[in-house]
Formats: sequence, C-alpha cells, structure tokens
Amino acid sequence: MRGQLIALWASLLAVAAAAQGKNVLFYGNSYTYYVWGYGVPEVFELIAVEAGHPAPNWVGSYSGGGTLQQYASDPFHTGAITGSLPAGQSWDAVVMQEHALGATNGVGFQVADFFSGSLAIMANVRAHSPNAQAVMFQTWASAWGQFYYPSPWPTPMAMHDEIRGNYRLAVSGIEAMYGAGSAVNAAVGDAVALLEWDPQWYEADLFHPSPAMQLAAAMCIYTAIYQQPVCAIDPSFQPPGPLATLLATQGVGEVEWHLLAGLADRCAAPAIRRFPGSGDHLLLESATDAAVANACYRNAVRQGTQVYLRLRSMNGVFEQAPAWLLVDVYPTATPLPPSPLWPEVQVGSFATLLGAPDLTVPLVLSVPMPVALPGASIRVQGLALQASGETGNAILTTTDAHEFVF
Repeated sequence: MRGQLIALWASLLAVAAAAQGKNVLFYGNSYTYYVWGYGVPEVFELIAVEAGHPAPNWVGSYSGGGTLQQYASDPFHTGAITGSLPAGQSWDAVVMQEHALGATNGVGFQVADFFSGSLAIMANVRAHSPNAQAVMFQTWASAWGQFYYPSPWPTPMAMHDEIRGNYRLAVSGIEAMYGAGSAVNAAVGDAVALLEWDPQWYEADLFHPSPAMQLAAAMCIYTAIYQQPVCAIDPSFQPPGPLATLLATQGVGEVEWHLLAGLADRCAAPAIRRFPGSGDHLLLESATDAAVANACYRNAVRQGTQVYLRLRSMNGVFEQAPAWLLVDVYPTATPLPPSPLWPEVQVGSFATLLGAPDLTVPLVLSVPMPVALPGASIRVQGLALQASGETGNAILTTTDAHEFVF
C-alpha cells in the first residue's frame, strides 16, 4: 500500500510539473522588447500556448543598448536569476540577446567580450539552475540602405555572416564547458536573411525590428526551446484567438504568420525539420489553390488541386547555378530515407519535374494535380548544382523538401 501511495504521489508531482510550463529568463535590449505594448517574450508565450503547451513563465531583464557583459555583472540583471522565481523552482532556459554589434569586431566592440559574457551568464544561471539551457538569440544584419554599408561591412551578407558565425561559436563554447545540448542557437538572423534584409521588415531606422520581425524572432526562439516546428501550429485568425488579437494590434495577420512560420522552421535545427536540405540561401516555397506560397513543408491535395512551387536563390548566392525540382511518390506513412551518399537529398529518386539553366529568375511550376493517390504523398525538393557552404558538399545544394499529402 505504501509503495502504491508513493507511486501515486510521484505521478501527481509529474503531472503538476508538466502543467507548470517552462521557466524562461530573457536577457536583451530593444531587439527583444522594442514593439510598443509587447515584445518577443509576449509573442513567444502565446505561440507556446497555441501549440498546446502550458503557458511558460518568463521574466525579462532588459537594458537599452545592453550587452551580455552587462547582464552578466550588473546586480540588477544577476538578481533576476535568484529573485524572479518561487522558492524551489529553477530556470529551464536563459535567452541571451547581445547588442546588435556585440557579436562583431566592428564599431567599438570586441567579439571576445560576447563570448566571455555568454559564458558568465551561463555560469550565473547554472549556479542557481543546474539543468538550465542557454538559448542564443542570434540577431540580424541591418537592412539595405543602413549606414553600416559599405563600412564597416560592404553588404548585409557580410554583417550577417560575422554575427551568425560568432553566435554559433558561442553555442560551441558553452557546450564545451557544460556538455552537449547545454546551448542552442535560435537562428533569428538566418530567418531575416531569407527576407533578404528588405527594409519593409524593419523600423524606419533600418535596424530595429518591425512587429512582423518580432514575430519571426519569437517563432525561432519557440523552435529552439520546445524543439518543435511552428508550421504545425494553426492559430485561429477568424475569429481571432489571443495570439491573432495581439498581432493584429500591430497589423500582422495570417499571411505574415504562414510566411514567417515557414522561414522559422526552415532555419530551425535539422532534427526539427521534416525533410531537411542543405540549409543555404536556397529556398523552396509551395502553396495550393489560392493560398500564398510559403516554406512550410506540408500541403493537403486532391485531384484537381492547383499546386504552386517556387525555387529561389536568396541574396544572389545561387543565381548562376543550374537548378531542378526533383520529385518522388511514396506511401505517406513510410517515406523513403535520405540518400546514403548525400543526406541533404531527401527525394528517393532524381526524377525531374522542371529545370532551369540558372536562377536569375525563380523556377516556378503551377499545375493542377492530375491524379488522386489516396494514402500516398508526393515529395518535391529543389536542387542547385553549386557547392554548399553549409554542408561542404562540393557538387550540390538542396532545399528542404515539401510534401503533398492526398
């Protein structure tokens, strides 16, 4: 009887812990809190709830123009670690957002301070919460036309590459100290890169985020913390639920949601993505009937459904590469595995839907689905005949694959 009571009590404690929601500490500056009325953490919370998770308990410790060195040493910020949770609770994650230039060696900053600041914050948090995970909020390059170009960076791509590379190194540094899985990169800047640093996604100063970019940031942080895709979430926009209502206050609607969800998932870790490709500046988007194309991987179809596919070279990287749309068909529940030689190739064959000698203009296919295949799926993947900067493949680069399910 005693053993049964202990087991019941343990079960109740597990249920209570699961219902509590994650405890998340945010360190950041105006890139995290910029939008009037709400910021990234508020949107992150509502995304988690829309996905069916208990509402996360988040705390923001902010400073305008702040750096990780400041958050690691200022008593106001270090005090948030020990003074923001009920007794006995611990942090699940600490989100670290460095100054826009802090992860670079440009304009008065030293990237060494970024690395040491991230390690110091992790040490502070782990002293209180031994299992907390570091989530690096990878920031973005400024928009085209901003005064950082052509000096100290010739292009947004150059600024992006420096920031991105150093955030990845920060993750590696934390993992070297605390073990594999102790840190993860929320690749917000990668998603912004797939928007091609278009000024419409920024505020007028060309570096602060618009509300839509704040949504992209919250999505990337969600995938990093929960290790789940955003495209699987289907918020209610008609009638509007809590998330849609909040976004509507700043003019962000359903079209932006699906567009940005596709980019956030495309920039998530490969283990989160259903059919991951190389991860370079090569993007496959799809849609059915009158929907707006996006990078979410799954579409439902039937005979006669209008299918739209678009393969694009982003930021000019693959414009001169010959390119193809590859296709295979399989039972939905049992897709063929990736190529054993090139794991970034997800299609089970090299059957070609369409090709082009280059990608100076997007490769587009729009056709009605000619057949019905109940229980089957059609998988499409973009391939460019150019070396991948991400995988090191000297021959080819691929997009994530998209699935059309009957």
